[in-house]
Amino acid sequence: MLGYLFVVGALAAGVTKGYCGKKTSGLIQGTRATFWFNAVRMLLCIPIGFLFVLSAGDLSALSVDCLTLLISAVSGISTAMFVVTWIGCVRWGAYMMVDVFITLGTVIPMTLCMVLFGETVGVFQIIGLLLLVFAAYLMCTYNQTLSGGGHLHIGQYLLLVLCGASNGLTQFSQKWLRYAGNTDVSVFNFYTYIVAALVLVLCAVLYREPGAGGESAEKRVNLRRLGLYVVIMSGYLFLHSFCSTAAAGYLPSSRLYPLMQGSSLVLSMLMSAVCFGERITVRCVIGITVTFAALLCINLL
Repeated sequence: MLGYLFVVGALAAGVTKGYCGKKTSGLIQGTRATFWFNAVRMLLCIPIGFLFVLSAGDLSALSVDCLTLLISAVSGISTAMFVVTWIGCVRWGAYMMVDVFITLGTVIPMTLCMVLFGETVGVFQIIGLLLLVFAAYLMCTYNQTLSGGGHLHIGQYLLLVLCGASNGLTQFSQKWLRYAGNTDVSVFNFYTYIVAALVLVLCAVLYREPGAGGESAEKRVNLRRLGLYVVIMSGYLFLHSFCSTAAAGYLPSSRLYPLMQGSSLVLSMLMSAVCFGERITVRCVIGITVTFAALLCINLL
């Protein structure tokens, strides 16, 4: 029961974070600004994580072994990749299509946990994953109807795949942590956001925006508008990661991640329709129905 309560917390935080992310995606001008925006989010998560560790009253917990640091590094790098690719995807793609590709990314923790930790992945799970691939195809064609019939180019497909894969790798690191030992979730998230912040700051410093010039008045206004969103998103990002990692200690990956992503898909559909005016077409409904069928198969043991 406690595992499902953490799932509810992760879903609530994730949808709120997603709403803010969609609202801000149009305010961020350029790739370098995307790096900086997300770097600030990660930097704000670091003191939040430290406060969580401090609340436990044992700062010695910050002294961890090399394996835990490695797992945190994998989590931090994949988190950095996810937040950047996600903003890039929702900037031009339907929110629900992006969510289906994120759901498809669950193949990574399921496969790696099967190979490395002996978790069971049966015939129904394989059928479910194949259905998720079909659902992703349907949602791509749905996205074309929203964009006036325009087809996605190879770079956009690659960005979608990277978005789903990076989220899947983050999910795997949460399970890996549990198999490595009973490490405090707050400590793990604290180091995750340190690594993610360092990666994003490094990318922002090294990246050179093609044709970048002086800062316009519009960009300065956008930065002011982004200020409140980045603070809110940082809090919900930490809460989402904390609850997801905690839930990973109670539920197997073949049940946890499809459950979280399937429920997130439904909530995202409602949010994108009500808040952002995305049309719910027959193809969209079929795609989501196929996704549900996939999740049902995946959860059959």
